[in-house]
Parts: sequence; structure tokens; C-alpha cells
Amino acid sequence: MEFKKLEIKPEGNWFKRTIKSTHLKKTVIVSLICALIGYIIFYFGQGAGTQEFWNDDALQNTAIGLAIGIYLTNSPCARGRC
Repeated sequence: MEFKKLEIKPEGNWFKRTIKSTHLKKTVIVSLICALIGYIIFYFGQGAGTQEFWNDDALQNTAIGLAIGIYLTNSPCARGRC
């Protein structure tokens, strides 16, 4: 039997591979969309007489939307490991 020598070449820097990955791009896009939806829910969900552009509730709703977006793209079921 003859075996070929396996040559493993490094794929490059971990940071460069991570930045160029399609999964990271998808995560960023979905997270920003969910954060925007969280802000829209805040803006149109508050009372008609208290239209503020930004306050602590807006930050909370935006952060929750961002967290939901990150969870949707990184959960085990989203990655096919259910």
C-alpha cells in the first residue's frame, strides 16, 4: 500500500477568516434588522403625547432586538444541529 503525504497548509489568520465568513455577515445583518424592529416597536408603542426620540426604554428595546437577532442566527437549530 502506498499513502500520500498529507500536507496541511494554514488557512490564514483566524481574525481574517472570521471577518470574511458568510455566517458573520448574516449574523450582523439579521441582528441590525431585529434591533431596528425593536426601536420601531418602541417608537410606535409609546403614548401619543410622549413622542421621544431616544430614552432608556428605546435602548432596552433595541438591545432586546439585537439579542434576538444574534440568537436567531447562532442558535443550534439555526445552524442545523437540532
